Amino acid sequence: MIQSTQLILFCLSVLVASWTCADGADEPDTGGLDIEPGLRLRVYSLSPDAAADRPLLPGQSPNVDVTVRDTSVADNAVFSDKQAITEAKSETISNHYLAEWTGWLNIPKTGNYQFILETSAPTRLSVAQQVSKDGALYLDAGWQSIRLSQRVMRADDKALTLKWSGPGLATPTSIGRDQLRAPAFYFRPTQSGIKQLSIGGSRPGLGKKLSSVHPGYRVTNIRPGGMAMPVGGLGMLSDGRLVVARFDAQTLKQPSPTERPNGELWLLSNPGADDPNDVRGEQIADGLFEPSGVRVRDDAIYVSQRSELSKYTFDGTRWNKSVVATGWRTNDFHQISAGLPWVPGPSKDHPGFLFMSRGAGLGKGQNPPNHGSVWKIDLSQPVGNNIEVLTGGHRTPNGLGLNSAGECFVVDNQGGWTPANEINHVQTGKFFGFYQRDHPPIAYPSPNQPETYGTLRGVTPAAIQLPQDEIGNSPTELTLFPDGHIFAGQMAVADMRYGGLNRVFLENVEGVWQGCAMRFTQGLEAGPNRIFFGPDGSLFVGGIGGRHASTWYWINDQDKPTYQGLERLTPTGEHVFEIESMSATADGFVLRFTEPIANAILENPNTYRVQHWTYRPTREYGGPKINLAQLRVDDAIAAKGGMSVELKIRGLKPGFVVHLQTDPVSRRGNAIWSGDVWYTLNQVPPS
Repeated sequence: MIQSTQLILFCLSVLVASWTCADGADEPDTGGLDIEPGLRLRVYSLSPDAAADRPLLPGQSPNVDVTVRDTSVADNAVFSDKQAITEAKSETISNHYLAEWTGWLNIPKTGNYQFILETSAPTRLSVAQQVSKDGALYLDAGWQSIRLSQRVMRADDKALTLKWSGPGLATPTSIGRDQLRAPAFYFRPTQSGIKQLSIGGSRPGLGKKLSSVHPGYRVTNIRPGGMAMPVGGLGMLSDGRLVVARFDAQTLKQPSPTERPNGELWLLSNPGADDPNDVRGEQIADGLFEPSGVRVRDDAIYVSQRSELSKYTFDGTRWNKSVVATGWRTNDFHQISAGLPWVPGPSKDHPGFLFMSRGAGLGKGQNPPNHGSVWKIDLSQPVGNNIEVLTGGHRTPNGLGLNSAGECFVVDNQGGWTPANEINHVQTGKFFGFYQRDHPPIAYPSPNQPETYGTLRGVTPAAIQLPQDEIGNSPTELTLFPDGHIFAGQMAVADMRYGGLNRVFLENVEGVWQGCAMRFTQGLEAGPNRIFFGPDGSLFVGGIGGRHASTWYWINDQDKPTYQGLERLTPTGEHVFEIESMSATADGFVLRFTEPIANAILENPNTYRVQHWTYRPTREYGGPKINLAQLRVDDAIAAKGGMSVELKIRGLKPGFVVHLQTDPVSRRGNAIWSGDVWYTLNQVPPS
């Protein structure tokens, strides 16, 4: 980093890979990304006392994510493109922030160039893959990557100007918009509030997301022949063949749905093989649109797709399709049909019910009726008379699951009116807070939506909130850990953008579902979209990713976006020391572990760090933590055997998320796998 109050030349660093085109190329080679003139600007708000030498904690969403004309920043304004900021309804950033401009720069002629920056804030510039201490670079003609990072920590640090000179540019001149290109994303997730910096002493599983596969499992790639497998749904036939609904999410382009089919249905034989070459794939259907849910019942395959619930049955020769439910309209790329948990009917002759969710559109048009909701489909009734709309107020309900009591829960993704990712208990007639657009006047509001737009009255709180970038980012599917598993009765939660699997423990307090979330595994080849436990306890994980948003993919450890994957997690039998669960009491919590811990550790209040906060939903994307406060453990009472501890904590309030962090060593000498737990306290238990 270099600081100066006058015109200076900047050292150029290798920060990103180069995108290079042949001489005279009209546009950069973006690998399929849409582009637009300008640069992408992401701004991360920092605390006034943030340490200047600590980087951002990875994986956090920016406060602002827009396309701007260039890198110029006026003396008394954070951004030059005020119109873009206003249209994005982004928050005002204070004098403390990190700004990053990225995109592609068109080099008109091959030759020597000089890059000149004027600023007083620590700034770093990167062009292509070259390093020059004096700012001079020899560049090939064509489009090259450009990245500029500025860390502003003082009110007078905002001025920034970038100029260059070179072949045909004898006098230093500003870089014009027509010479710049940025990724064009219709939808850009952001997150309000102060960003976290990497803290000394934090590690994967403690203050950071995990970085490897859970020691209780080994991972195996089971994509047959190495073929791409972007997974929309998983199931299994009675003969052990894995059912995979496959669709290319990269075809999704906002705001309209795709016109051509993008999905297929496959059967994979020998999915328990250790060599993917021993897995055999058979395509049994094509022509599907975003198949995003699979349920196998009596060897019939139910598939939820864009505009219908389909059923595939085998007649001994071929698989035949029939339509189980249809009749709804789709006018937006974001209106995915997900599912499909099954529950039995009222009698043994009844084929039962399937739950299916419908996502809300994020385009400029109105949603058709009954979107942003969960439906119950009666398999005993004919098409057109078998759908019951249960809930409303969901934004992106991309996954459902049943808990051990047979109650249905649905995930939702952070966004407008949804300041954190959520797990909601499906209850008839409930509204969960995501309001359909009020501009123009709503033609079809979300089911059960209150008449007063934006009111908090009538909104059912989430059973579990998954704070953005801490324990979730784009949760997808819920599935119950099977009987015999150490976490039987809990649920695994896939998360496509966060990149791994988490665990949730649910409990019912005074008729209200609530509970905690914990990290479980990372180390997978793609962001998990669908998960399924096989009869032998293996966990099948299908990944997916798309280009329709700036973050709808998992970035792997090579810093590359991933768009597909299919793996099997096989139990190793290894016992792992971790938090088993956290449950609420009248004056605190009971914290349970999978291995015993010495009483001297458990009963030391300094073993635990606790804070809590709540959220205030608004129409803006995401939302900051409010009423954030540190809490103190007043007393800690270890249970006999050292497997749990009762914590007495003053100041707990209903409606708050409690984050507890601990880093004990077990009596067996093992460090804890992950020492963070987030509890959503909707109801304080009675004394």
